[in-house]
Amino acid sequence: MAEKNSTNKINAGILNDYSVKPRNLTEYTAFRGVTDFTQIGQFNQFETGYSFLSVIKMPTFIEHLAALNDDVLTMANSFKHMLEYEFRGLSGLPDITGQTGQITDGINEMNYINRVTMDTSITVSIPYFEKSGSLITRFTEYYLTGIKDRMSQAKTYHGLIAMDDLHPGLENEVFTLLYYVTDNTFLRLERAVLLANAQITTAETSMYDTSRDQINNKETTIQFNCFPVMGEKVDKAASALLQDITGVNVGYSNKTVKYTKVNNDTYLVKEAAGATGRAALDSNDYTYGIMDDRSASKISSLVTAMNIERNTASGSGSSPIIASSDADQARKRMDDYLEAQRKQRLERMANGVNRV
Repeated sequence: MAEKNSTNKINAGILNDYSVKPRNLTEYTAFRGVTDFTQIGQFNQFETGYSFLSVIKMPTFIEHLAALNDDVLTMANSFKHMLEYEFRGLSGLPDITGQTGQITDGINEMNYINRVTMDTSITVSIPYFEKSGSLITRFTEYYLTGIKDRMSQAKTYHGLIAMDDLHPGLENEVFTLLYYVTDNTFLRLERAVLLANAQITTAETSMYDTSRDQINNKETTIQFNCFPVMGEKVDKAASALLQDITGVNVGYSNKTVKYTKVNNDTYLVKEAAGATGRAALDSNDYTYGIMDDRSASKISSLVTAMNIERNTASGSGSSPIIASSDADQARKRMDDYLEAQRKQRLERMANGVNRV
């Protein structure tokens, strides 16, 4: 039997240092004989429902159009943002299937696997809620009719080709998406799928059908035809990009897992506010927009109150006290703000009485 040689490495492929590996279960008796439920570690299950989506690349012709028109820019950026930040799940990934050949002696027969295949021409479906202003429907319609006009079937890119701004080509018409499935921490990658050459297939303009007796929100499904890519290289890229989403670096080397928090950046998505758009995973210390001084929806009195530093005086049962003169000033600013708000309300009430 040949000895293992460190210079000769097999292709472990999906068993890599960028995603969660199967645990060693050989030390447990599981369901054979008496089930030892005190050894609960043997029953750690795969849990569904933990996933992210990143838009790696928007279609080039959309990017060119956005550079020439502010309305298109807003629509394209909003659509990309919605795809990522309102992502709730995806369906349509392919299975890997063993197909069989047959061996027969004319009377008896046996099947064996002679082909292993995976559907590489797939359609994935992603549900979203339509917005006021019909963001999804308008973007998908603009995207599809730029590829081919609905009446003439001419490829126009909405004027870019005629302007000699961009030459026609399939490479200019596709999205590149990255789909991450994680464990229940959202930090460790279970599987990543690169969805290459993705194209939206439908603009649901029938959503404008109405009935007066039915008032509802509109949930729509965006469908992409795409080519799925999986493997070690995809997992490697996804693990790095997942760190950008969560702000936590996860290492898998030497059969140990190490978590390293990158920083404490806030979760606002506007870059102008110095934020990263990272996913908040712990609600206990999350700063909501109305509490954040950099947010447009902040409530000033609440922000001021949160900035008052308090600590407990020595001795048990002591009441909280203000920690510093800065805190005193912050509390005074809050009191002044509340008094001004009270006066404004009284003034509005008085004006309302006078108008009557």
